Amino acid sequence: MINIEFNGQAQSLDAELNIEQLLALHLQAPEGIAVVLNGNIVTRSEWASTKLADQAKVRVFRAIAGG
Repeated sequence: MINIEFNGQAQSLDAELNIEQLLALHLQAPEGIAVVLNGNIVTRSEWASTKLADQAKVRVFRAIAGG
């Protein structure tokens, strides 16, 4: 089990997940999303290969159109 922080909320995961799996777990559609892991932007092409470690801090931002 690992413990992470997802958008400021503590969360325990049964298994080590990658970012793509974490987003699916939280029902986050990948369109228009930016992911920051431990203060570093993770490009969409890296989501499947980026595993979450214990104490990881993940922030998800959704682009909003408009002025």
